[in-house]
Amino acid sequence: MTSATSYVRLMNGYYSRSDYFTADLEKGTIRTPVGTRICSLTDDFLRGFRSAVQFECGKATDRVFKSCGKRWGATFVDRFDRELTEHFGVPLQDMSAGIVERCLDEAFRFHGWGKLTIDLKDYDSGFITVETRDSPMPAVSGSSDKPSDPLFAGFFAAVFGHYAKTELECIQTECPSRGNEASKFVVGLADRLGNVPAWVKDKIPHATILRRLTTPAE
Repeated sequence: MTSATSYVRLMNGYYSRSDYFTADLEKGTIRTPVGTRICSLTDDFLRGFRSAVQFECGKATDRVFKSCGKRWGATFVDRFDRELTEHFGVPLQDMSAGIVERCLDEAFRFHGWGKLTIDLKDYDSGFITVETRDSPMPAVSGSSDKPSDPLFAGFFAAVFGHYAKTELECIQTECPSRGNEASKFVVGLADRLGNVPAWVKDKIPHATILRRLTTPAE
């Protein structure tokens, strides 16, 4: 299948199809075309859930959310590959990065996870930048002195690790809870991101962090 054909099919996007979400009022369920059950959560629920995890886990809260994000990301990307491969009629891994990125963005928007932007300009240096806007967790977290979305940090580590066929780490560098316009994450090998948490703690801007990571030390 050619890229042109793929793009034509994408214009009638898998996630934007009219029957992507099917509600069964009698059973009180919402499912996707392949039968995956969808759970719709309110901001109040997420706010209460986050507070409950903080109460139970204390200082381990971020580690718990990140671990959950990795498990969620691994489950999601497996289903994402299978469903889109069936939709396009060709293995997703054989498609261009641009098509995969657009499909991921569609998945985010139609599941209510926000708007996703993936920046691959530093891929050859071993890093990927991910930006999300209107993501649910920062929206319910309020002001904070640290990034508030370890759930998606774990998610992106699993998703991009799947495509890289190796274990990757992901660290959130900017967040609306700290006054930034959007959430930004950097993905790469764990041993190459070792200094990033300290830089984030010192509120070093994402662009500066990326420049430090990609500029060889003199």
